[in-house]
Amino acid sequence: MAAKIRPVYCGNFEYDARQSEIERLFKEYGRVDRVDMKTGFSFVYMEDVRDAEDAIRHLDNMEFGRQRRRLSVEWAKQGDGAIRRREDARRSNTKLRPSKTLFVVNFDPINTRVRDLERHFEPYGKLVRVQIRKNFGFVQYETQDEATKALECTNMSKVTDRVITVEYAAREDGEPPSGGRSGSPGRYRGPSRGSPPPYGRDRSPARGSGRNRSPPARSYRSRSPDYRPYAGSRR
Repeated sequence: MAAKIRPVYCGNFEYDARQSEIERLFKEYGRVDRVDMKTGFSFVYMEDVRDAEDAIRHLDNMEFGRQRRRLSVEWAKQGDGAIRRREDARRSNTKLRPSKTLFVVNFDPINTRVRDLERHFEPYGKLVRVQIRKNFGFVQYETQDEATKALECTNMSKVTDRVITVEYAAREDGEPPSGGRSGSPGRYRGPSRGSPPPYGRDRSPARGSGRNRSPPARSYRSRSPDYRPYAGSRR
């Protein structure tokens, strides 16, 4: 059995790049186990360390995308074994606190709409609330059984070509689980009398500002951050 290897960092591409495009790049050099897609960068797991080394050698500094940015491709800074141990501990912790509200992260924050999440989650039960805040979201079901079934069926599934992570929210009002995430939303108090419910309402930009777009290409190439399971969910 082949030894586990740490992921390869691939960064400096446009924010709207698709996971399938990154997979296609690396499959030229060997079998790809999975791609952990973030916003503007990703972590690629290849089955053979020699294939990963070939991919690093050939893809680093290669022009990619509409803006012809030069990719940064290198070994991630932290080993896969430590990642898996921390992720297993986090999952064990969240399983002890089931709730009817699910925390959803790692979808495409630019192209994903509330309706996309509705379509993805409504087959598993009656939805009470679906909300997107920046680059993470919340899906609330009417019953605990529905939320549990949805979590089991949708965690590591794809929404708009991104593999999403789904777990229980820390509280029913929609607080993200612990794990170093920043930007936690405040307590959800529900709509005021006579106002429309938040369920189904799409995101709207802050007053006076336009929709966030990909930043222009920079003169330098980003390098690999320390790998974290949800590095893409931080701002």
